Amino acid sequence: MYRVLDTAYYFSTQVARTRRFYDPDWRRQARDQSWICLVGGGCEWCAPDFLIDRQRFPFLAFEFVSRGQGKLELAGKHYDLNSGHAFFFDPHTPHVIRSDPADPMVKYFFNFTGARGRKLVATAGLVSGTVVRVVDARRMTELLEEVIDHALGGGPTSLQAAAAALEHALALCAESLRHPSAQFDPARATYLRCRGHLLRNYPLLVSAAAIAKHCGVSAAYMTRLFKRFDKETPLACLQRLKLSQAVLRLRQPGTQVKRVAAELGYKSPAHFSRAFKAWHGRSPRRVILDG
Repeated sequence: MYRVLDTAYYFSTQVARTRRFYDPDWRRQARDQSWICLVGGGCEWCAPDFLIDRQRFPFLAFEFVSRGQGKLELAGKHYDLNSGHAFFFDPHTPHVIRSDPADPMVKYFFNFTGARGRKLVATAGLVSGTVVRVVDARRMTELLEEVIDHALGGGPTSLQAAAAALEHALALCAESLRHPSAQFDPARATYLRCRGHLLRNYPLLVSAAAIAKHCGVSAAYMTRLFKRFDKETPLACLQRLKLSQAVLRLRQPGTQVKRVAAELGYKSPAHFSRAFKAWHGRSPRRVILDG
């Protein structure tokens, strides 16, 4: 077993909401060269004033914009960012990442190190300064959600599984370098809008109908979109996000089950406990006791 944290010294504080992880013992896993040493990452709902301005950074970095708009400067070159853009930088690349205050970004970020990681990005052509529009943004989002889910799992092979999902995501970026354009699909755009609202607001949402209403579609149509473009229903996605966040909250000192249940919008602690045990395999109280 290992323990991941939900904060790190280099994580941005200019965020409205997050789902992040950091392995404080990453140096130990870096000794194993059979898989990428995944240091930290997650999903950030950027605040309007989000700004990263760094001359150096300790790790290799891969970032993907799932929603919103922003500006990027990599080694003196300027780019407009919007949904579907991925970019890479290394420890020696100055970078400025700025979110559009009128349409803040929701973006994934992953930091890694080690010989395997360096070789993989070099072989794939994803060198520092690369910016690419991912052809299959839906699949990319699925893979990056898998990375986070695995990393937060806490099992003996969870980080290896997370690293494997990240390698798959990097391969998808490499494929997009060879196919730089993707056909616009209005139905997919609506799906991404619904899923983006779910990803940004899942702690406050209580039903799939609430997502559909906000996005101006019927719940039945939204469910059909998820069936077409996704692997899970809107409700299953909502529950997975809530309960994976619950794992982190339950591991915090002084946590109460009823408080976590209320924060995540469950009707009662009992309802939350049943759902959590069915998903995680252990009760919330057992997670608190085991740490």
